[in-house]
Amino acid sequence: MSKPPFSINAALARISHPDEPVDEGAIENALAEHSQNAMATTRQPRNPQATRKLILDAAFYEIRMAGFAGASINRILDRTGTTKGALYHHFPGKAKLAYAVIEECLPQYIDDVWLKPLDGEEDILPVMMGQVDSLGTKEAPKLLEGGCPLARLASGAAELDDNLRKRIDGVYRYWRRGLALHLGHGQFNKTIRTDIEPSSVAEFIIATLHGFLTRPPALRNSETHDAFAREYARYLNGLRP
Repeated sequence: MSKPPFSINAALARISHPDEPVDEGAIENALAEHSQNAMATTRQPRNPQATRKLILDAAFYEIRMAGFAGASINRILDRTGTTKGALYHHFPGKAKLAYAVIEECLPQYIDDVWLKPLDGEEDILPVMMGQVDSLGTKEAPKLLEGGCPLARLASGAAELDDNLRKRIDGVYRYWRRGLALHLGHGQFNKTIRTDIEPSSVAEFIIATLHGFLTRPPALRNSETHDAFAREYARYLNGLRP
């Protein structure tokens, strides 16, 4: 036979009638059980992966806005509401956190902003022109609010250690390979000249974008953007057969 659910009112009613026997031990046990059940219902389940992603996303934002040298662990903690212990559990040291940002966040940025929009396109050149056109509008990707994250980090490469520089260079290689692959598909589809070397063209395009995006958004007015977009489109049109 199952026990009836514990009721505070019922317990008080029994206590208020001294002529009835009171099982004080049972009441104490019931109160303890009720307290434990209440704690169980309010305790939030731990999700280490969600915590790690929360910290990583906040670190990516902080590094994009302040650079490696200016990035603040305290600001990252304030943004996430996590403890320093939780941060160092997932990333034992600022360098490990920076490595994770470079190896996980930056390739995702390259995919989302520059490569995925080209997927499945028979003619990628209009899409590439549209990517640059959007930089001067409200349609610009939010990840470019503080300028290109990769360009921003690479611009301070001289101040970084070899491990960070190598990782940043790895992201550039990832971008170059992905763009070269799309250019090669364009050659196969006869929308891009076959006498160009996709890897070399990809390197030039990335360097061109890097040069423009290194300038902070506040210093890129409509005139400078229009001039860049015009010459960028002229170069891409030169890739036509």
